[in-house]
Amino acid sequence: MIHTFLLKRFWHLRQRFISTIAFIILLPVIVFLTISTGMKNIIMETMGNISYEEWVYPGLIMIINTIIIAPIIFRDFYYLRLESKTLATLSLAPLSKFEIISYLIISTVIEGVTFSLFSIFILSYLMGVSIGILSFSYTIIAVFLFSLIISNALTTLSLSTNRINNIFIGSTIITLFFFYSSELLIEFEFYPKSVIDIFKFLPTSMISNWYRAMVFQGEFKVDLFFIPLFISLIWIFLNSLLLKRVLRQ
Repeated sequence: MIHTFLLKRFWHLRQRFISTIAFIILLPVIVFLTISTGMKNIIMETMGNISYEEWVYPGLIMIINTIIIAPIIFRDFYYLRLESKTLATLSLAPLSKFEIISYLIISTVIEGVTFSLFSIFILSYLMGVSIGILSFSYTIIAVFLFSLIISNALTTLSLSTNRINNIFIGSTIITLFFFYSSELLIEFEFYPKSVIDIFKFLPTSMISNWYRAMVFQGEFKVDLFFIPLFISLIWIFLNSLLLKRVLRQ
């Protein structure tokens, strides 16, 4: 059944193909010019003697991926719910609410990761970061897991309010919080210890730390991988309950 949702994504892409391609090509360039070029002059190396550009590279990919999937989530769970009523019609199909939420989120994540492939290669070229096959694979896995968490958070937001202003304010707060609390741009060593003790338990920071442990240390940290995955699955289930309640209203 997931292929039906993926075909829908492909149909939407065909309707806006040129603008989408231009966006996903320009986005990593803009992120590189606005974030990487400035930060690398402030932070030359990390505390572990790793060049800042190599360290921040996966974080920039995750930021770009978040920017890509945010409008997709809002279209599926806000616009299609309140404006076109498509989500209500979809709920009449012989699918459980858990299946609907799962298919929509997973197809969104797949679309976002696919578009992020452009950013992986563009940023690698612009930042002079060499990407081997293993590093590329780890990047895809990390972005996929990160997308699951972000997609669930934005889905919860989209289903929880009917006001577009709340969507914009809430999404801004959520994205900025995850960007600066997940070691995407700045190491935890720059934060107070009391803050670190909280941030290190966030699933998004676990994902970024899992990636860096794999790439820079060659160590697979089981807890940093499976805890975010488990949280994503539980969150999908909770979002399905929220969808069920919303459609009853």
